[in-house]
Amino acid sequence: MKKETYIELMDYIGCRKVLKGLIEILYTALPLVMLIMYPLIVILNGIRGIDHRFILSIIIPAVTLVGVYVMRKLINRQRPYEKFGTDSLIAKNKKGQSFPSNHSACGFVIALTGFSLNPILGFGLLAIALIIALTRIFAGVHFISDVIAGTIIGTLAGLVFIFI
Repeated sequence: MKKETYIELMDYIGCRKVLKGLIEILYTALPLVMLIMYPLIVILNGIRGIDHRFILSIIIPAVTLVGVYVMRKLINRQRPYEKFGTDSLIAKNKKGQSFPSNHSACGFVIALTGFSLNPILGFGLLAIALIIALTRIFAGVHFISDVIAGTIIGTLAGLVFIFI
């Protein structure tokens, strides 16, 4: 994303109170939905039986989270508002560690884990994960490439869960 594109996007959204408010709500609320849904998925998988699906529903998202955390520390990419010396839509003080997007990776691996319980739940969580990823871009806290990388990592990890 070029500096001009980023500034135009932040100005466009920032001047529209309803749109800005919607993005702020989704930015905050949807990760909380995933935070609540993930333990429920694990518990419901456990109720079905302590088997490899239950163990994998814990291990794969955990490994994904740790892997993304390590990648972010090693790469330590600047966030758009740092690189361009501007403000993001959502006030953030965090420096670096933008690549890959942790929220995107976790959202997609949790969504795909949700398929182990019910396809409708899985598709619903995929929609939420996609909106989480988009809000990271529209809030100005991640580059598109950060979100795409996080989405790919989370999706691949989720597919490992589904096909093992």
